[in-house]
Amino acid sequence: MKKIFTALLLMIFVWSCSKKVAPSNSGASAGSNQTMPAESNIGKGTDPATSATPAANTGTFGTKEAPVKEQTAEDIAAVTGQSIFNAKCGRCHGLKPTIDHTADRWASILAVMAPRAGLTDSERENVYAYVKLNAKK
Repeated sequence: MKKIFTALLLMIFVWSCSKKVAPSNSGASAGSNQTMPAESNIGKGTDPATSATPAANTGTFGTKEAPVKEQTAEDIAAVTGQSIFNAKCGRCHGLKPTIDHTADRWASILAVMAPRAGLTDSERENVYAYVKLNAKK
């Protein structure tokens, strides 16, 4: 009786979890259609795969699109600063996690270390933008 009860519970668990898991697109063959149109065309005489107007939601099941955020000049400087930080600050010593210090502390660290690393003024500003964005709050 215990074996039947355990097997039954296992089957219920697997069945309930299988409903929650969305199919991935990685194993999809070229002929399979795993996209879901924004609105159903059932009974309208049109096939969503061949219609001329694109559907609003063409993502696969279970995926979400991240909202598109415009990059500001500070974001671009931070990305540039990260590459400079990784390249020049890691030359002489291990890279310090940016979250270890506050933005004010990073300013004093950069005042000392920027000349030693041979950073130009624009490189120092970009590195500061990067560490300030990721600094301890």
